Amino acid sequence: MELKLDAVTHRYSDTIVLRDISLEIPSERISCIVGPSGCGKSTLLRLLGGLEQPSEGAVRQVGAPPAGCLNALTYIFQDFALLPWRTVEGNVALVLEDHKLADREAIIADVLARTRLTDFAGALPKQLSGGMKQRVAIARALAVNPAVMLMDEPLSALDSQTRELLMDDLVGLWTKQPFTAVYVTHNLAEAVRLGHRIVVLSRRPGEVCEIVEIDTPLTERAHGDPTLDAQQKHLWGLMRDEAAAADAELLHV
Repeated sequence: MELKLDAVTHRYSDTIVLRDISLEIPSERISCIVGPSGCGKSTLLRLLGGLEQPSEGAVRQVGAPPAGCLNALTYIFQDFALLPWRTVEGNVALVLEDHKLADREAIIADVLARTRLTDFAGALPKQLSGGMKQRVAIARALAVNPAVMLMDEPLSALDSQTRELLMDDLVGLWTKQPFTAVYVTHNLAEAVRLGHRIVVLSRRPGEVCEIVEIDTPLTERAHGDPTLDAQQKHLWGLMRDEAAAADAELLHV
């Protein structure tokens, strides 16, 4: 299943947040959304997920969800959103409880294994590191076999070492079973490490400045790779003036 935005504009009262966004989110690819602070990245994600309706234009789902999909659009947030009184297994099981599934235990076991959490199935969130909590959130999302995962700054609350390990985890998961994701981030290193395509938004009102395609396979993208470094510099070149202008606007609010 793909997502498409057709000439989407969105406003809050008299403030235009996004303007004339036409965009395709291709199947089985990770699309990263980057741009200056306040440019509407998270708003765009909410529109894609149906949490808000655009003021103008349309958001469309094209094609059928994958076989066995229990929830077409699933969010992963930066704050993990785990229930503290439930174990790792219990937090993953939560999203399956409204579905009559004969293989529920097998699904849980599979996603725990894929996210390397099998040995921690009985642990409570307070016993886990930040990185492991986010792996639980990813396992919970995978359990419903979503058509599209909507990821809102999922690694921003983590330290740099943990962030690197989680990026490796995401690459491994995608390589074994490709999924469709929209990944909002302010971190350009994350974008070039994980994104098959990177959508660069202007400052508010957010418009598409450029779409950058990266053809290098995810498994071949190493830290310090000169090609990725060049892509990251190109992205920053697109954003530098926009980011400075956005900061200046915030100072005068």
